[in-house]
Amino acid sequence: MLNGMMIEAIQNADLSILHAIQGISNPILDTIMVGITTLGEYGAIWALIGIAMIALDKHRAYGIAIFIGIALAFVVGDVVLKNVIARPRPFLLDPTLATTLVELPDSFSCPSGHSSASFVGATVICLAPLAHRWLKPIAVVGACCIAFSRLYLAVHNPTDVLLGALLGIACGIAAVAITKEILAHLKVRMRAKHAS
Repeated sequence: MLNGMMIEAIQNADLSILHAIQGISNPILDTIMVGITTLGEYGAIWALIGIAMIALDKHRAYGIAIFIGIALAFVVGDVVLKNVIARPRPFLLDPTLATTLVELPDSFSCPSGHSSASFVGATVICLAPLAHRWLKPIAVVGACCIAFSRLYLAVHNPTDVLLGALLGIACGIAAVAITKEILAHLKVRMRAKHAS
């Protein structure tokens, strides 16, 4: 009973926040938010950044980590958690939130895949030893903008986006550790091969 009441309270709070965000909607923001959310589709912008980092030999490990992190976040978030939590999209609970700006997703809502992929990318970039440190806050702002676009378009609840962001941060940290371990192992094997 208490658990059901808590879930209902969270859902009501989520819907209230989404309605408040709808209050700032206008044609200019509509265009901007659709563009931003499109950049985050399938982690596209982060994959492009990952490719660029791989091309720059100095940051290759971090470029690889972006791809590993996005894959991890997809498996944990989209394949496992979405189907376990099985939370409906907000526009199914409140049809007044349905948008015509983008195609309405038919998958479950929690966690947000756009948010998880974006925070993987931002986390890996923040962990990278970049000479241009100003790129790090830009990556974080970019991830936040993509996450916010999902709320603006009301295709996710705020708690979906929050869980997606936390998942992305965790997968980003894990991906950097995994990539470093794999590359260190490969270096040892290469040295052993050349020594023999």
